Amino acid sequence: MDKQCIGVLALALCLVPGIVAAAPMTVSPDIKNPVILAEFVFDNNVRRTKDLPTSALRAARRKMISGEAISDVALQSLADNGDGLAAFRFGKILQAADKPDPTGVAAHYFAIAAYTGRAFAVAPLARLLKTEGTGYAKSRLRHCLNAMTVQALSGNPKAATLLGEMYADGEPFGLDLVQSQLFLNMAAGGDNPQGALRLGVSLMSDPADIAAGNVGALAALGIAAAGDDLAARVTAENLLRMLATAPPAEITGPVPTAPAPNSEVTQ
Repeated sequence: MDKQCIGVLALALCLVPGIVAAAPMTVSPDIKNPVILAEFVFDNNVRRTKDLPTSALRAARRKMISGEAISDVALQSLADNGDGLAAFRFGKILQAADKPDPTGVAAHYFAIAAYTGRAFAVAPLARLLKTEGTGYAKSRLRHCLNAMTVQALSGNPKAATLLGEMYADGEPFGLDLVQSQLFLNMAAGGDNPQGALRLGVSLMSDPADIAAGNVGALAALGIAAAGDDLAARVTAENLLRMLATAPPAEITGPVPTAPAPNSEVTQ
């Protein structure tokens, strides 16, 4: 990134105190940290069959949409390419097999569905997190937590309520009453543009999201830019402009941060 881009980003971030950037990927973040890197981020762009990259995937999606049967392999391929509906259906197939799932593969696919805007994936994802999540790897939990958080920040009260309950219970993300109250307040009608902004800034430093075209950062920053918090909105708009003009490969270093005024700047 050139010096001018860095200067614009630093100025934008100074407008909002308390933004916390993501740690480098070589450092395993604490799962209780509310700014969590996403292991996998999928754009909500598979709305039309032509969005898929191969003729085989496009043919499989046509069959799925028309109600024809497709193989589990084809369904999984669609899910792995960001088709949220296929991801939800494949997660249900894994659950119906009634086999042990200690690593949370079904949860992974429900999280893909939630990431891509399928609110109906939130309930089964939350059930798995509550019953099995403590045994998942941290990377799996990060993936699921980010999917739930994106849903909550997008205005899904069920996702916000479930996150508030999980933080209050302490499983699987750890006990955090501050976060619990935050999400329960959101479920009651409050929004959280600053939380969306922090998530967007975090994802700007995530190599997986950069490789995917900053799709997660764009989604989170879009939520912040549409909110009623003026400082968060201005900052998010500046960052969105920067992402629109700078090739993703140039945004590879840690994002400059403003100093946190206190240890509880997580809200």
